[in-house]
Amino acid sequence: MRRRVAALALALAALAVAFFVLRPAPTPGPALRDFESYYAAGVTWRYRGDAYGRDVWRVEKDVPGVVATRDELLPFVGPPFGLPLWDLFARLPYPTAALLWTLVMAAALTTLVFASLRRAEPRASAFEAFALLAFCAGFGPLTSGVALGQVAIVSCAAIAAFPAFLGPGRLWAALLAALAAALQPNLAVVLLARAANARAWLALAGAAAVAVLGSALALGGTGGLARYASVLREHAGAERFIAIQTTWAAALRALGAAPNAAGFAALAVALGVVTALALQFRSRRYDPDARLALACAAWPLALPFAHEHDFTIAFFPAVLAVRRARGAAWIGAALATLAVAVDWLGLAQRPTGIAETSLLVLAAALALVALAPEEPGPLHLIAPAAVALVPLAGLLAAAHPLATWPDALPPGFHLPPTVPAPVVWRAEQMRSGIGALDPVWGMLRALSLGGCALLWLVASRVLARDVTTAERRSESSSRPRRPQAAAYPSA
Repeated sequence: MRRRVAALALALAALAVAFFVLRPAPTPGPALRDFESYYAAGVTWRYRGDAYGRDVWRVEKDVPGVVATRDELLPFVGPPFGLPLWDLFARLPYPTAALLWTLVMAAALTTLVFASLRRAEPRASAFEAFALLAFCAGFGPLTSGVALGQVAIVSCAAIAAFPAFLGPGRLWAALLAALAAALQPNLAVVLLARAANARAWLALAGAAAVAVLGSALALGGTGGLARYASVLREHAGAERFIAIQTTWAAALRALGAAPNAAGFAALAVALGVVTALALQFRSRRYDPDARLALACAAWPLALPFAHEHDFTIAFFPAVLAVRRARGAAWIGAALATLAVAVDWLGLAQRPTGIAETSLLVLAAALALVALAPEEPGPLHLIAPAAVALVPLAGLLAAAHPLATWPDALPPGFHLPPTVPAPVVWRAEQMRSGIGALDPVWGMLRALSLGGCALLWLVASRVLARDVTTAERRSESSSRPRRPQAAAYPSA
């Protein structure tokens, strides 16, 4: 126990130095930058404007911290059923609404931490909960999502908490959790992996019905839904292959692959991921929680549209793997978790923060040592030792700096008011330099994706349970058999 306490004490010391000594100057702009678009969409929708068009800029330009003398349009692409929610926040002044949303972010982070720990270890101690909170400070996708006010954090928290609401009499709670997850639809899909009984299917089907019906009502009918689908296609096209897309297609394109080749390779990976998950879900070796964890670990590999904060979905399987693995498997789980925890692309976007990032990741590694299910030994020191790779990658990234939107936009940047929102957004990214192709940027994003692949591999091993002989026979008998050829007597 003394070694665990020492590891946690060192982690807290590293966090203190990172936050109070090495913290770089804050970037300009409004608080909770992504929440800005939610807020603007709520105001626009209330006054019957186009929440998915350029009308949101009329609200965004008045948000404190936004440079209104140039186009800094941040388009809204969230699901329409969430517009009434954003309207509630938009009835408050932006600073007040941002503070309230910060409290929501804090609640979501707390839910994600304790829901993940409870699924991994129902009898976890207060020490382990505190160690996991310390680990959160070094988990880049989570901290960046909270700093931006990203709804993806709420979605990931709801995904991790969903299994806890599937008991008798909690159907409404499960339905609400599924709806909260659906605020980030590209992540909420993984809940299908947890549909192991009628209660789960009812909750998911009910949430889907409410989301579709609510979206139709919010947009004035099915025509609005068709238009929303068109907006999603246009926005996906606007961001395809740009640097802030952490997908296989964007990474391979930056590494030199042709557009069609990168797209086909990413599609092949996605099909392979879905197929492999389907095979795992058929096996009796994985219980419903394990299936959800496997889906969360693998899903970023298949996403056609993903930002850094979307990788928060890997937090849940990382906690399960680190808490259940032992020996060499624990090293694999810890290294995979740290690979996902590092905001690799952020090393190029914020070269002045490389020292802080390195120390935060070191704190995360030490917190993982404190969370190890067995008494830490020399083998466990591999995880904090591996953090030395982060500043080395930072030196390479610093030689290939990546601009940050909208800071790199010229002062008088404007497009005609008739230009659609996705085109404006694309132009903003290109003028900022984020649309450039740099192999180092592709390699950095490939490290995040590789971390998910390793986490999936390790989780597949450590979350598998022993199957009895009777279960093996039942599983084999349930598989279709090839018909045997009829035997005929020889002439």
